[in-house]
Formats: sequence, C-alpha cells, structure tokens
Amino acid sequence: MLPAGVVVFMEQGGSTMGEEPAGLELLLGLLLMAAVPTVVGGAVILSLVGLTMWATAPLRRRRWAKTEDGRAPSGGSYDR
Repeated sequence: MLPAGVVVFMEQGGSTMGEEPAGLELLLGLLLMAAVPTVVGGAVILSLVGLTMWATAPLRRRRWAKTEDGRAPSGGSYDR
C-alpha cells in the first residue's frame, strides 16, 4: 500500500509546480526582498552612527571648550 501523498502525486500526472508569477507579482516580490535588507541595514547603520555620536560627545564638548578659550584644539594649530 502506498502512502496517501504518493497516490495524490501520481493522480495529478502533470507538473506539480504552480504557474509562474505575472510581471507585476514578480516585481513586487523582488521589491519586497530588496526592502527587507535595506531597512535592516539602514537601521544598523543609523544605530552605529548614533552610538558613535553619543560616545564621542564628551570629547567634542572638551574640544569646543578649548577653542572658545582661544587655545588650539589637540592635534593642530589654531590661527586667529
């Protein structure tokens, strides 16, 4: 006795694949597949930029305080 799935497959006789998607369906599918990595990648990049800005904020504040005093910031000359 054959399992039920094999019997159904044999009864169909033809191709078991569905019909190919139309042009619009194919385009929408490709756009969806491209949108997911774009959104995820964009979120990762924005998060890294934000964390970098947050982590370096004290350093930037110290540099601004030095330039307001008229002293040169570290790492270069300051001409007035």
